[in-house]
Amino acid sequence: MELTKTFTFDMAHRLSFHKGKCKNLHGHTYKLEVSLSGVLDENGMLMDFGDLKKICMDKVVNVLDHSTMIYEKDELLMNSFPKELYHIVVPFEPTAENISKWIAKELEEGGLNIKQVAVWETASSKALYTK
Repeated sequence: MELTKTFTFDMAHRLSFHKGKCKNLHGHTYKLEVSLSGVLDENGMLMDFGDLKKICMDKVVNVLDHSTMIYEKDELLMNSFPKELYHIVVPFEPTAENISKWIAKELEEGGLNIKQVAVWETASSKALYTK
């Protein structure tokens, strides 16, 4: 059985390696789809949607929403980003692909049996991490 819950969050980032406009600090309203897989319990339920929502909000959505994700080796942002502004430092370039993989890892550490994580950067562009 598969179960999916959808979220949105707003986050800024930049791609330090990029040759185009994504090298500039910019933001997106991301759409996040978290899919679990597993066996139904005796009542025909994989997981309560409210429980899934709480874990996703606590572990990922509230951490990322209205933040700036900064690659730890991005010398421009690491040396100039105001410390008083909310940000999260990660050990990877904040591409949609890497973000989806990071979210899956965070949620697995929160006890979820992740099947896939989709991160929509725009209405027509998504990265899909599948276990």
